[in-house]
Amino acid sequence: MTAEIVTLGADAPTTADLVAIADGARVEIGPDARQAIEASRAVVEAAIADGLPVYGLNTRLGAGRDDRVGDDELLDYQRLVIANHRGGVGEALGERQVRALIAARLSGFTRGGAGVRIELAQAYADLLNANIHPVVPARGSVGAADLTHLAEVAAVLTGGGRAFIDGVVVPGEEALTAAGLEPIVLAPHEGLAVLSSNAYSVGAGALVLSALARRVDAWDSVVALTLEAVGSAGPAGNLTAFSAEIADARGGAGQRSSAGVIRAALLGSALAASDRSVTVQDPIAFRTVPQIHGALREALDHGVHEIDLEVAARSDNPLVDVGTGRMISGGNFQAIPLALALENIRLALAHVASASERRISALSGALTTARREGRTRVPGLLAYSAAAALAEVRQLAAPATLGVTTLSGVEDHASLAPLALQLLERSAALVDELAAIEALHAVDLLRVTDARPTGAGTGPIFAGVDEAVAAGIPAADLVPLVVATIR
Repeated sequence: MTAEIVTLGADAPTTADLVAIADGARVEIGPDARQAIEASRAVVEAAIADGLPVYGLNTRLGAGRDDRVGDDELLDYQRLVIANHRGGVGEALGERQVRALIAARLSGFTRGGAGVRIELAQAYADLLNANIHPVVPARGSVGAADLTHLAEVAAVLTGGGRAFIDGVVVPGEEALTAAGLEPIVLAPHEGLAVLSSNAYSVGAGALVLSALARRVDAWDSVVALTLEAVGSAGPAGNLTAFSAEIADARGGAGQRSSAGVIRAALLGSALAASDRSVTVQDPIAFRTVPQIHGALREALDHGVHEIDLEVAARSDNPLVDVGTGRMISGGNFQAIPLALALENIRLALAHVASASERRISALSGALTTARREGRTRVPGLLAYSAAAALAEVRQLAAPATLGVTTLSGVEDHASLAPLALQLLERSAALVDELAAIEALHAVDLLRVTDARPTGAGTGPIFAGVDEAVAAGIPAADLVPLVVATIR
């Protein structure tokens, strides 16, 4: 656990803040944030006093939006709202994901649109700081606020639900007691307010996109190793396609970054020798990696932008608007911009996967003779596993956000951002596998040609992967080991 402290204040939280909290940073609510929370709660209290119909405050939810809740029912209604939304199923989210979603909802409170009491916001901070990890089933949200996920967090805070303590599942109240915390009783409007956020899609999305941004550098470096390998076996490995001149001619930031990483990895490589006999140009899956990986980089940048926008937004419904003193029904919970960004990243990953599989096929072909002679160490059918992974990545690239169905007469559209995110996680894992299989074939070819990579960045990758291969473990264990090695 990190000792870092993230203070939520007047400035909008960022993707980096969510990642830091997920990784164990403590959370503090700054004075400015406390003022914003208290001001928004004053608007709610005024609305209660006025008695005018406000969605979710003194009316029921969804199709029951025009049914009033009596003043004497308001407190009990909060409990019913939480209980009714605990419909999630499937495996429990991991600790980092749960911390990220709690952080995202707490961040939303500090933006002044939720109308909760400072006591409730502090309870969310206390949950994080006590490292209480509610059991949150992964499936249930359709991306019109992550209702089922957030209901499980609220259940623990109110003394129900279940939570992990040191990996053991215990009743929520027991988890609170162990941390010296008391269950909280939700005040009017808070039953809806704690649910009114795409906190899972935003929080867990921040983790996925941050990790992916780091992995693109590793995937670029694997391509550099592949170039060294094919260059050792013949005239392949023309480096002109990765030059600054080519990248600058188009001008894309992502292309420039990937081309730069590949050039840096190949600094000092024999591939750049002026007297080397080299093909005029390599196949497209080799020479357009900066464009392909660059497109992924730019898609990731856009995804992070959308997450930063969501973290800074007041997405609550109804929106508590301090400026006008009103509670306004709206649709800022509709996370289509974020969902589409996640969809686009999956599509970009499919192109990365497709090019990797083609390079694996070329490497495998170059190893054919050595394989027949028993001089290879990597199973030939790893290339089949690569083809299977590619087929799955292509399937996962299909649109997820168009799968929504009508849930009630008024809840007739949703973003399905959580599904888009979960498919993205699976896609990223499969591309990791493909990169590992590509690295394994490149190392095998370098061994067969009795060559060693001479690039500044390719040598360390070769050494790590070569050591993993030398362990003689089955492919099912070897590929995950190489994934960890090249990250």
